[in-house]
Amino acid sequence: MGVVYITALAALCIPHPGRPKPFWHSLPFSDSKWTLSGRDYPDTSWFFEQRELVNVTEYFALAGIKTDLALCASYERAIFDLLYRHIEKDNAMVPNVQPSDINDVVNFERILTWVLELEWSGQLKRAEPMRGWLTSAEPWVTA
Repeated sequence: MGVVYITALAALCIPHPGRPKPFWHSLPFSDSKWTLSGRDYPDTSWFFEQRELVNVTEYFALAGIKTDLALCASYERAIFDLLYRHIEKDNAMVPNVQPSDINDVVNFERILTWVLELEWSGQLKRAEPMRGWLTSAEPWVTA
């Protein structure tokens, strides 16, 4: 298992340097409620290794959040992790977020590239619904 990092919806609520955050929700102050790789979501380090991780120590210090965690998935990796868990692993709908909620901040083209790469290498079984979620103009998308 790789390093533990904040991912999925929690990662979308944390401002990253130089980028607006995609989700308007605030982050709970308790790290026990955050979505973490290896605990709540599969660790995707088998594909990304240490890429697409953002050090958010400065934000935590400014916000007065005390935690030993310092790394957060980039917004794109957070969405990939969300799709990977719910669509690929659970064959279920992605809960609590729709593409139209975040596609103005998150680079879906980068995520599509990853999905295609993993599909071509035979590492994804449900790449088509993952691509469907990323390319849908519909406000409610099912897997």
